Parts: sequence; C-alpha cells; structure tokens
Amino acid sequence: MIDDAKQRFAALKAGGMLPSPQGVSLAILELTQRNDANVKTLTHLVQTDPAMAGRILRYANAVHGGSLRHIASLSHAIVFLGLFRVRQIALGFSLVDHYRSGACTAFDYLGYWTASLATGITAQQVSAQAQCPPDESFTCGLLSGIGRLALATVFPMEYSEMLVRNLNALALREAESSNFGLDHAVLSGELLDDWGLPEIFHQAVRYHELPAEAPFAAGSRAQALTSALHFSSKVGALLNMDSARRWERLPSLYHAAAQLGLEDTQVPPLVESVVAQWHDWGRELRLPTQDFSDLKHLLTTPPDMAGEAGMSALVVLPMRLALIAYDASLLRNLAETLDAMGLLVELAPDRNSALRLLAQNQTDIMMVQLPDSGDESARALRELRTCDGGRQAYCIAMIPPEAEANVAKLMLAGASDYLLFNYSESSLVARLSSAQRVVTLQSAVRTERETVIRSSGEWARSNRRLLHEALTDPLTRLHNRRYGLDRFNQEWSYAMHSGAPLSCLMLDIDHFKAVNDRYGHEVGDLVLAQVARIIQSSCRKDDVVFRFGGEEFCIVGPGTPVKEAIQLGERIARNIRKERYGKGNELFHVTLSVGVASREAGDSDVEALIARADQALYAAKDNGRNQVMVARNDVESGA
Repeated sequence: MIDDAKQRFAALKAGGMLPSPQGVSLAILELTQRNDANVKTLTHLVQTDPAMAGRILRYANAVHGGSLRHIASLSHAIVFLGLFRVRQIALGFSLVDHYRSGACTAFDYLGYWTASLATGITAQQVSAQAQCPPDESFTCGLLSGIGRLALATVFPMEYSEMLVRNLNALALREAESSNFGLDHAVLSGELLDDWGLPEIFHQAVRYHELPAEAPFAAGSRAQALTSALHFSSKVGALLNMDSARRWERLPSLYHAAAQLGLEDTQVPPLVESVVAQWHDWGRELRLPTQDFSDLKHLLTTPPDMAGEAGMSALVVLPMRLALIAYDASLLRNLAETLDAMGLLVELAPDRNSALRLLAQNQTDIMMVQLPDSGDESARALRELRTCDGGRQAYCIAMIPPEAEANVAKLMLAGASDYLLFNYSESSLVARLSSAQRVVTLQSAVRTERETVIRSSGEWARSNRRLLHEALTDPLTRLHNRRYGLDRFNQEWSYAMHSGAPLSCLMLDIDHFKAVNDRYGHEVGDLVLAQVARIIQSSCRKDDVVFRFGGEEFCIVGPGTPVKEAIQLGERIARNIRKERYGKGNELFHVTLSVGVASREAGDSDVEALIARADQALYAAKDNGRNQVMVARNDVESGA
C-alpha cells in the first residue's frame, strides 16, 4: 500500500501541479541543500524579500520567548534558528502566500490556512509533550493538512464535487482514495517527505487524524508527535468554526488533550494563549481570524455540561462505534452526527460489511438499522451478535416508530436499547450516555478481573516494559539513551538533507569507580546527578543531552562544526572542574574526559559518528584524562 501511494505521488508530482514553494523561498530550499550553504549567504538571500525577513525575525523572537535579549539582526535570527529550520519556516510561509485562492470552488482556501495557522501555533505550544523543538512542531502543524490543499489544487473540479457532499471524515478519505489513488493524509506525508522534512514528521502527519490506528510504540516520540498534532488540529478546527458548531467539537478536544497528557484545567489557558498569537500572526499573514467573546465560557464549562445549544457535547466516548444501516440517508445523517460528537465511527452499509466489521472484534457499541421488531429482525440481530467475537458490544437497535410496541423480541435477541428512526437529538444523547456508562463499567470489570488473574511475573514484565518506554533517565533527569538516539537519528536526517554540520561529544566522569568505592554508591548517584545538571546548563538551546550509560553522557550538536564542538567540550569540562561534589563535609572535585567527532563523508550512520567520538574519548583517557580530544580525521581535516 505504501509503495502504491508513493507511485501515485510520483505521478502527481510529475504533473507539476502539486503545491510547491516559490520565489525566494524556493531559492532558500535550494541553497540549504548545498554543502557550501552558510549564514552569510542565506542572510543576503532572505533580505531580498523584506516580508520573509520580517517574519523570520518575528518568529525567532517568539520562539525564545524572552529568555534571551531581543534578536534585532536577521543573521542572528538565522543562527539562532539554524539553516534547516529557517528552510522549514520559509517553506510554510511561502505556501501561505502563494496558495490563498484557487479553482476548487468548494474549498475554503483562507479558512484552511486560518485553521492550519492555529494548528501550527498549538503544536508549538505543546512541543514539550510532543518531544520536539517548538519551531519544528510549528512547521509540522502548519503543514499537517497540506494534502487537502494539494487535492484542491490538482483536482479542483472533482474535489469540489466531493466536498459539497459534506462527507464525514472517514467517508471523505475513502472517497479521496477511490477517486485519486490516495487520501489527503497520505498525500500530506508524501509532500513533507519530498520536501526533506524528517521521517518522524511525515509519519506523524499520516496518522494524526486517526491516532488510534498509528503503528507507533506507546511512549515513542512518533506517538507523542502524532497525539500532539491530533490535539492541535482539534484546536485549529475549533477556532475556524461558528459559535454553534464549537459546542459540538468541545468534547473531542478534551479527549484529544487527555490523550496528549494535558489535564482539563490546562486546556483553557493554552487555547487562550494560542488565540492571542493566532490573531497576531493572522494580521502578519493577512489571514482572517475570529474574535471569541465566548471563548472563556466555552472552555471552562465542563465538557458534559455544554448547555442546550450543544446537547451532543454530552457524549465524549473514546470508544469505537459500528454503524450498520442500509438506508443511505439514515447512514449519512447519523454518521455525521456521531462524528461531530467525537466518536470513532465505522460504517457498514450492508450485511457482509457489517459481518466483516464485527469480526475485527474492536467494537464497543453497535447501532443496527432493523425494518421492524419481528422474527426476521431478531434473527438478523442474533447473527450480528454471534459475529461480535465474544466482546458483547452494547447494541442499540434502530427501528421505525410503529415497531416500538413489540420491541421485546429484539431485547431477547441481544439488543441493549433501541432508537426510533425519527429520533430527536436528546433521545440519541440519552441512548449513547447509557451506553457509555455500561461499556465503561464492563471495561472496568474486565480490567479488574484480568489484574487479579495476572501472574506476578507478567506484572513485573509490564513494569519493566513501562520503565523501558519512559524517555527520561530517573537518576539524572536527562533524556535517556532511547530518546537520545532517536533524536540523534532525526538530527542526522536534518544534516543529510541540508548539508549542515553535526557533531557528537562523548563525556565520561574520570575515576568514577574510585568515587563509588570511597564514598559509596549513594554519593556516586548524587555525583552523577550533579554532573548531569552542570552538563545540561553548559549546553546550548539546540543541543541534545542524554545519559548514554553508567557515568557516560552524550551530546548531539546540530549545526555545530567540530571547532564549536571542541569549545563546547572545553566549556563543560571547565565548569565541571570549578564545582565540588558529594554531600555534607566530604566534598571533592571531579573531572571529565571528552571525545569529539563531527559528521564526515565516511560516516554511514549515527553509530559510526558515535564510534569515532568514543575513540576520541578513549584517547583522552589514555592521554591523562581531564581533557578534550577530537577524532583524528576531524583534526586532519582542519574542520
């Protein structure tokens, strides 16, 4: 399937109609792909477009959030952001400028960019949860829905006809795949891949609309970024809706926030901050942004008490619902209503598709259209229940009003509740609220039973797995090796695409075994934590610091040539020497040995670069410790 999508994307790209950067932004992309790219040349290029220069300056000041003095120089802004990130920012702003209108009459171009801008700002705000730098998260969020714009650009007439049908999200993606060979989410990922953005970006973008289907490991950066984009897109959609529709989307917004690890009390101030920046950037980019006089009330009202204007917001189910209806009109209308409530809806328009869907054993609730409450309907219902894989999904039978008097047969056949075809919104909410309580209770009972019967060995393995998936070293509070190598591979991808330098520093505490032998392991652990704090505070904003193992640490220096990496190593070693370690009256000095290596043509991957830095570290040890040594090839190159 992936190969088919890539072939289809290649065909679309060959047609020359896909969205692409233009003007100065295109020149920036081309320049940053060259090995001789440097800050001076890039600064001169950006200065030829005053609007772009102003936006990059504004963005750089917004990113550091006042932690540094105001950045007034364009060259300083480019140094602060880095060549590759300037490239990303220029890409996003160029697309906003050049694709503000088009031939797809049903596609709201300005509305699309307005929502995308809010998505990017939100992604930047939750970058800590996404485990990505803020500027990268902004670009990823801004372009996360670029496949929609691409389809509107390449297939304006066909896509317009599709959009006027007001299909729900799943139906729209199915229609896109059927008509165009790939849907907008896949196309978004392919475009980001083609523009040289890291793999984690285009993988997260593919799945952020349906994060439950993402194949990423729990706790991984890919999963975290996917959840962050999912939440950010909910904020973007919320801010681009009229007041009546906002109430409907609020429950799914809080659900997405919970998946990201945000408490409900954190959402209102976060969204208010996003709105303030959204208005500022909207003026800068000439995009229409709405005023929200009701925003505080909207966000602080509990999700299950949104008021009469938003009865459907009473239901917020992180559950899968199978909608089995053979009447196309009923199927479409009910699917749209359920989708607006934030439910994960799977559609089955006929008997065979219903059987296949239930056989997957992932359904919590099923709503089944039946012609009446007679024997034939009861038999049909029993057949569906037997295909439920033992899960015993909560079943709501949908019947015509005249069949209500004889609904008992359906209850005996396995129906949990019923809903009339001419249902009111309040009756639908009541049925789904009851279903939520029952399903939640059943799930709690199953969980409790499984916990009781689980052996102590399984429990221990579960705890070890959770610990392994954690991204922070519990002793030093630095990133752990898993996270560090993940980020290292990401920065390697940046460097490979942009030609930017990349350095690695391996650091080891000298004579650490003697510390443990003399003062005990408790003091040794304290020394590790103290050294880690100094290393972290001595590094720069973009440096990635993690515990490599034991008393050894690793630093990844994006955009850092070997001379700067040596200076960084010397600064860290000097700061380590200045302090005293231990506790109480038994304080003592500690030193570090540091090995430095910078990426070169002979390095095939991250492991090769780490190996050369490690060799330099051992050379520092052999040469007397308490010093910084650089890999031999880097010295000879004079880098």
